[in-house]
Amino acid sequence: KAKEVAERSQQSFDISAAGQESTRSTIEGIQRFGTHMNSISDNILKLSERSRLIGEIIAAVNDIAEQSNLLAVNASIEAARAGEQGKGFAVVAQEIRNLAEQSKQSTSQVRLILQDIQNFVNSAVLSTEQASKALEDGIKTANQAGEVITELAKSIELAFDASLQITSSNQQQQIGMDQIATAMENIRTVSAHNADSTKEVEISTNELLGLGDNLSGQIKKFKIDGRNG
Repeated sequence: KAKEVAERSQQSFDISAAGQESTRSTIEGIQRFGTHMNSISDNILKLSERSRLIGEIIAAVNDIAEQSNLLAVNASIEAARAGEQGKGFAVVAQEIRNLAEQSKQSTSQVRLILQDIQNFVNSAVLSTEQASKALEDGIKTANQAGEVITELAKSIELAFDASLQITSSNQQQQIGMDQIATAMENIRTVSAHNADSTKEVEISTNELLGLGDNLSGQIKKFKIDGRNG
C-alpha cells in the first residue's frame, strides 16, 4: 500500500512539474504576443499622427482654394467693370474659380477618406488597448496559476517524501517482523527440543524410579533371606 502511495505521489509530482513548465511557456507566449501588440499599437499611433498631419495639409489646401475662389470672384467683378478690355481676364478668372472649386471638392473627398481612416485608427487603438489589458490580465492569471501549481508541487513533494519515509518505515517494520518470526520459530524449536528433553527426563526418571523400586525390593529380599539364614 505504501509503495502504491509513493508511486502515485511521484506521478502527481511529475504532473505538477509539467504544469509548471506549461504555465511558464504560456506566460512567455503571452509576453511575446504582448510585444507584438505593443508594436502594432505604436504603428497605429504613428498612422494616426500621419493622418492628422495630412488633415492639416488638406485644411490648408482647402483654405487656399477658398481664397483662390474669392480672388477669382473679385477678378471677375473687376473684369466686368473693365468691359471689352477685361474679357480675357474674366475667362482666366473663371478658370481659376473652376480649379478652386475642383480643389475644394477633392479636399472634401480626401477629408472624408481621412475621417474614415481616423475612425478606423481610433477603433484599432481602442482594440489594442483592450487587447493589452486582456494580456495583462492573462499574465496575472497565469502567474497566479503558476503560484498555485508551485504550492501544489511543494505539497506533493512533501507528501512524496512522507510516503518514502512510510515505505522505508514499513520495510524496516517488515524486517523487524521477519526477525520476530524467526525468533519465534527459534523459540518453538527450542521449546520443542525442551519438550523432547523433558519427555526424555521423565522417561529416565520413571526408569530410575523403577530401578529404585526394584533395588528396594532386592534389598528387602536380601534382608529377609539374611534373617532366615
